[in-house]
This record gives sequence, structure tokens and C-alpha cells, in this order.
Amino acid sequence: MNEKARSCAAWCAALIILCGALAFFNMPDAAKGGDALPPAAPENHESDAPFGHEPGERLPDFTLTKTDGGAFTLSAQRGKVAVINLWATWCTPCVNELPYFEKLRQAHGGDVSILAIHSDLITDDVQAYLANYDYGMDFAVDETGDVVALLGGSTMLPQTVVLDPYGVVTYNKVGSVTYEALEELYQAALAGERGKADNQ
Repeated sequence: MNEKARSCAAWCAALIILCGALAFFNMPDAAKGGDALPPAAPENHESDAPFGHEPGERLPDFTLTKTDGGAFTLSAQRGKVAVINLWATWCTPCVNELPYFEKLRQAHGGDVSILAIHSDLITDDVQAYLANYDYGMDFAVDETGDVVALLGGSTMLPQTVVLDPYGVVTYNKVGSVTYEALEELYQAALAGERGKADNQ
């Protein structure tokens, strides 16, 4: 075999190997004998619902400075169930239910985001009050009252707002809650997320 024929044979062999490799790597996983990968979860946790604070509406974005100095931005919580509690140090039902929100955070970790917002009606040092407790959830003070208004809040406390992972309100009411009620609200908001993912 002359040099030209050997060169042509080598190129043909290389081309056949390349085509075989491409065919193998483009096969479905099941055809390769491996386990098929689960479908990727939807990454776009945005809703086209109208803006508002009523159930079925998408809560407008906001940012508050937390009591630890960090920032809480609502849109950064997409993909999680978000629970917002309006409270005040002088509101006995408010302080009595704070442990329930902390228990929910501990139960669901990174799947839930909890923010307790103290109203602008401040009579006590909020940070000094919280120093007496070992809460891991986020706290902030709405010094202007703008976010409380955004939530449809008033001087009536406590108030709880729950959002699904798409930022849509699933619950917004004034009144005390129990841990069991919070757990049900969390599961309902999460179920709404699953239903939306199934329809995508």
C-alpha cells in the first residue's frame, strides 16, 4: 500500500471512530444502560399574575435592611415558600407566635424564607428585645411604613402573608396563627408550586 492509500485509510478510520463517539454520547441515557436523569426542575420562578397583596396576586418586590445589617430582598426568595409576619414588641399575640415561625424555619430549612417585620410604630428597642431570644429567622423594621402598606397592613397586628415560590400570595390575614396552621399554609403554598411545575 502506497503512502497516499495509507493516509486515506487512516483518515477514514479516524472519521469512523469520531462518528461512533458522537453517536454514543448523543444516545438517551437509558440506551447506554445507565439510569436516566430526572427532568430538570423549572428555574424560572416568576409569575405573570397581576401585582397586589391579595391571594392570587404577585406581591411587588421590596428590600428591607435586616436587624443584623444584611438586606432582605423579596425577589431573591424565589424558589422558596416565603412567609412574612407583621409584628411588634408591644403586641402580646405577636410575640407569643414568633416561636411558631422559628419552628417552621427549623422544620423546612432552605425551602422556606421567613421575615418578621416590625411596624414603624416602635415603642421599644427592637434589637434589644430580640437579643433576649435565639431566633434564626430574619427580622427587619419597616421604618417608613411603605412595606407594611405594600402588604395591605395596618395597625392591626399580627398579620401573616404567605407566598408560593413564584411570589404569588396564597394567604394574607390579620390574626394569630398556630404552628399547625403555619405548616398547613406552607404545604398549600408548596403544592401550588408543584402544580405550576407540572403544567410547564
